[in-house]
Amino acid sequence: MKLVAFAVLVSLAVPAVAGPQPWRREITETDRKRLAGLWRAWTTARAQVGAAGHSDAWAKEEPLTDPAAGAGGEAPPPGRYRCRTVKLGTRTAGMPVWTMSETYPCRVEQVEGGLRFVREGGAQRTAGLLFPDGDRQVYLGALSLGSEGGLFDYNADAERNQVGVLRRLGERRWRLELPWPKWESTLDVIDIVPA
Repeated sequence: MKLVAFAVLVSLAVPAVAGPQPWRREITETDRKRLAGLWRAWTTARAQVGAAGHSDAWAKEEPLTDPAAGAGGEAPPPGRYRCRTVKLGTRTAGMPVWTMSETYPCRVEQVEGGLRFVREGGAQRTAGLLFPDGDRQVYLGALSLGSEGGLFDYNADAERNQVGVLRRLGERRWRLELPWPKWESTLDVIDIVPA
């Protein structure tokens, strides 16, 4: 009897083991590999930018372009933001290795199950869900073109899938890192600041 009582006490004291993070159930195998290759995307992009003579531009944009930067912490709270995208490196011959977009509106929304990030405006828009994962947020989203009326959902079209990591860079600044986009660059980095 004492052994049974002890077992009950132990079971109450030990928290249940959580299942896999929700993003781990949603992510495709191809995107899992892209996410696992995030550091390689940073180093490849850095080498391409340097070889093209843009190292000064890279340094000028730090901490945004510093792969080691990131304060951990929370995701941006729901609200309106300003975003600009820096495309680093290239996967297509003849494409520039360094481009920076204008600033466009973006937003973080509270939705069932978490947060949704949407970058509005411009030739390429993005929308997807943010999943807490330690000191970062994992992003599963999709690319939509500016000429298209709606926004794609993750995995509606594998060629539009985006995967990445959102990190806090400062008290009111975040960076969304999108490794190995299907089109153009080696790494897209979206700078996110309050509107």
